[in-house]
Amino acid sequence: MSREVAPLEFEVTAILEHLEQRREFPAVLFERTRNMHGEPSQFPILSNLWGTRERCAEMLGLPPEQSKRELGLHFAELMRQRIPPAVVKRDDAPVQAHVYQGDQADMWMLPGVRHFEMDLGPVLTMAHVMHAPGEAFYNVTFAKTFPESGRRGGLTIHTPHLSRMLREWERRGERAPIVNILGHHPAFWLGSLSLTGYGNDDYATCGAFVGEPLRLVPSVTWGSDFMVPADAEIIIEAELVPGERTVVDPFGEISRLYQAQELGPVMEVTAITHRDGAILQDVFSGHAEHFILGLIPREGSLLNQLSQRVGNVTAVHLPHSGTGRFVCYVSVHKLNEGHPKHVALEALSISPTFQVVVVVDDDIDVFSEEDVLWAVNTYVDPSRDVDFIRNMGRDSERMMGNGRVLIDATRPTHIAFPSQLRVPASAMQRIRLDDWLDPLP
Repeated sequence: MSREVAPLEFEVTAILEHLEQRREFPAVLFERTRNMHGEPSQFPILSNLWGTRERCAEMLGLPPEQSKRELGLHFAELMRQRIPPAVVKRDDAPVQAHVYQGDQADMWMLPGVRHFEMDLGPVLTMAHVMHAPGEAFYNVTFAKTFPESGRRGGLTIHTPHLSRMLREWERRGERAPIVNILGHHPAFWLGSLSLTGYGNDDYATCGAFVGEPLRLVPSVTWGSDFMVPADAEIIIEAELVPGERTVVDPFGEISRLYQAQELGPVMEVTAITHRDGAILQDVFSGHAEHFILGLIPREGSLLNQLSQRVGNVTAVHLPHSGTGRFVCYVSVHKLNEGHPKHVALEALSISPTFQVVVVVDDDIDVFSEEDVLWAVNTYVDPSRDVDFIRNMGRDSERMMGNGRVLIDATRPTHIAFPSQLRVPASAMQRIRLDDWLDPLP
């Protein structure tokens, strides 16, 4: 898009909103932007990159037609792999082609996007990287930076690993090193969202998704004590001030609701680096790409873990109607009448953000919400197949209420029950529509 946009005036998100209302989800490159000073910026903005499952499949080397169950299976396989990163010299690190320190390290030179009308201000939406004191593993997690000035901002952190690391630094009374990565290979981001345990080196996980060792380079601020991705687009190096907090949020989040204003850790910028022709990436919060960017990793993780714990799980889908976070559909090859409930309880234990888990037979396409709802409306006896679990939420979770609903929408096998009608598979394979339909006059 060659026409100049003013990200602070909601022009980026208004364009994306119009496209989504038309059910169009192209990746959009805003070539001419204005920075947070209101001046012409050298950095384009790329948004809506993860707007379709088909595009995400291609990012991981799959054909677009394998963007549903196959994508989840492929993601699950990649999550089991690790490729250790490789270290390069600064001369071989594109992200350090341009280095700004001191007063020149000005976040406001970037085209920060203001997304929604009640947002606190412009926000940088991409991932942050931290490590715990004395540890060599790195955690890569999406969090938000609210730049209060060129050198200072507040962070919104709602993920357990970053929060745990910050607590460990603050217990020592030390400034916590952190970097904000504002652009990288699309597969890097998908890898960063894998549901891995504390202590996992996310750089090695991201390497598995990219398909080669992730290239790292010593940071400008801390040298080899903190390694950063050498092929990133833009990196902000900063430190979190122990015990200091500032106002962050409101911000329109994944739930399509605003996060309430709160106090978050203070980040003080030490350096900004970027490559030649760098592009700033942004995620359109609470919309299709935000849902997809998080739901595909979760589908793969759940498929992995449910297969290990209970078996006979054939597919997992987190629909857009639940924002890719709050509703889970699972298909199973049913073993007995208690199997679906066991699967639903395990899904709930793996991902506590779920409010509703629906389990269906493996002949129901979990990627078709119409088919899932048909099963719910046809097979479910509410007095027997719907369970409500009270008081499962946590105060820190941003969702409605603390109850959870489990629905067994599989075909009953404990009583005589009609079979679902079907045209014979042999006839479906024999008939090719193009051979039978006459062309329209």
